[in-house]
Amino acid sequence: MKATEQKVLRFIIENELNSPGEKVLVALSGGPDSVFLLHFFNKFKNKFKIEIGAAHINHRLRGNDSERDELFCRAICDELSVPFYILRKDIKSYSKKNKISLEVAGRKIRYEFFEKISSENKYDKIVTAHNADDNAETVLLNLIKGTGIKGIAGIPVKRNNIVRPILSLTKKEILDYLNENQFEYRVDESNLSNDFERNFLRNEVIPLIQKNINPAFSNSALNTSLNLQRLNIGLAAIVSGLKSTVKVKFNRSVSIPVDFIKSENKFIISYTIKELIDENFSVKLESNDLKKIFMLVKKQSGKSEELSENLIALKERNEIRIVKKSALKNSNEIKISTGSEIKIAGKTLSIFEVTRSEVKIGKSKNIEYISADGLSSDFIVRTWTEGDKFFPIGMQGSKKISDYLNDIKINSFEKKEQLVLENNGSIVWVIGKRLDDRFKLTPNTKKVLKLCLK
Repeated sequence: MKATEQKVLRFIIENELNSPGEKVLVALSGGPDSVFLLHFFNKFKNKFKIEIGAAHINHRLRGNDSERDELFCRAICDELSVPFYILRKDIKSYSKKNKISLEVAGRKIRYEFFEKISSENKYDKIVTAHNADDNAETVLLNLIKGTGIKGIAGIPVKRNNIVRPILSLTKKEILDYLNENQFEYRVDESNLSNDFERNFLRNEVIPLIQKNINPAFSNSALNTSLNLQRLNIGLAAIVSGLKSTVKVKFNRSVSIPVDFIKSENKFIISYTIKELIDENFSVKLESNDLKKIFMLVKKQSGKSEELSENLIALKERNEIRIVKKSALKNSNEIKISTGSEIKIAGKTLSIFEVTRSEVKIGKSKNIEYISADGLSSDFIVRTWTEGDKFFPIGMQGSKKISDYLNDIKINSFEKKEQLVLENNGSIVWVIGKRLDDRFKLTPNTKKVLKLCLK
């Protein structure tokens, strides 16, 4: 058995990356790393008592070369009798349409495809061919960008069902092994360009570090990464109990009590916030974002700070609320007719005619009954605007909606999002809060409408 193979086997055992009887899906690009990975698992599949398959994505970025990559991967799998799964996707168009970088688009498409194939074909593990040099680049890139401990911990050895068994090998070790065994592989010429940040580190910065400071830089970075990943596991256990203090509306908002931020250790709070934002918005906060959040605690209510990836932090009375910036924009007007329902702000609003006998007045502010005498069958739902007034039921005279919302002490984020139901230019309902007195039921009401938000 070769030393390179022994090194990988030892890494797999030490990190418990394999269990007998599993089905393993290899992410196969055709490059040297993934080709090594495929040959390695094919050679040791009986030792591991596993079944293997391979998945390839044709990104259609390199014209004929992309087509040749696909044919090459298919040919290897045919030769080894390994099940082969293929996805053809125009990553450039996807990137442009979704306004994300090519790197982000490629990563998103890859992992979605791998998960889909795994689910459909009952693969237990997805193995990717990240190596020690890839990890060193990630560590440096995250260190430069200030992503904190989780970022400079580098590429995780395992995350859920994704494992990286050749993280212990350098690119040189992989190439030497392939050349010694005369295994063919494809070369992506775009990796030689310095247009991407990672390529610049790979081609310019890291070689200088290896030449002038530490020839074994990739191995040193990996040892640091593994230690920090173990530290992160311990920190995750510590902060899991703290997360219950924070209110989360998935993919919409994270609300952190000001007292919580003030009372706990600053490092632990920073780690907790970063974990929550990553889990909720899939955004990696940078150190400067955390500084802004901590500074916001000292400011008055209503102040805000822009964070990474179109997030914004708002200072409320007793909390810091983090939301997507798009959530603060006014909704467009949406029409709804009597006898129908619409989806809005993650909920369903319905308007249906009912008989007087069906009226059941309860405590819920999300169900109201109104007199529709003289009303149009067409309503409009919109966010309130400055100057809007209504006649709150049970009160004398009109009141500005902005003043009413202040009186009931809702926070500034909810205030900006507040919807109203309008008919013929008059506000009928501050949705989920209060009816307009002009539309309440009376003994003379002939037509009753039920308004329901759920």
